[in-house]
Amino acid sequence: MARERNFDVGAAVKTLNKILEMELATVVYYTHYAFMIYGHARIPIRSWFDQQATESLTHAREAGDLIVHLGRRPQMGIAPLPKTHHNTIDEILTEAVEREENGVQLYRDLLDLIKDKSPVLEEYATRLIAAEATHVSEMHLMLMRSAPQ
Repeated sequence: MARERNFDVGAAVKTLNKILEMELATVVYYTHYAFMIYGHARIPIRSWFDQQATESLTHAREAGDLIVHLGRRPQMGIAPLPKTHHNTIDEILTEAVEREENGVQLYRDLLDLIKDKSPVLEEYATRLIAAEATHVSEMHLMLMRSAPQ
């Protein structure tokens, strides 16, 4: 990948650093959300949030590795963390949907920069857009009160 230079490497690295920071923040807030789940659904929902935190760490590592492969240094930082205090699972999931949708946009931004220019980065961005969009869809289903008609 180091030889793939027919795209703006600086812009790609800037976007990858935003992704890295966003995914690291996601690890923190999903871990926190897992702590804050109460009630009869605590065990499966807490487990789901724990899995999402682990997956976000994997995504952060991938972004950092790609930055290094592009000959740059990953930034040391984390995206802003939520300062809200939620009392219900619905409030937590609604905030999580918002954050995941922002994540999908970052991956789309990366894809726009490298489409048809870097197969490695294009595969990464496409795969992560699908993964994040799936998370959004799952959370929408979790927020539903009844089965679709």
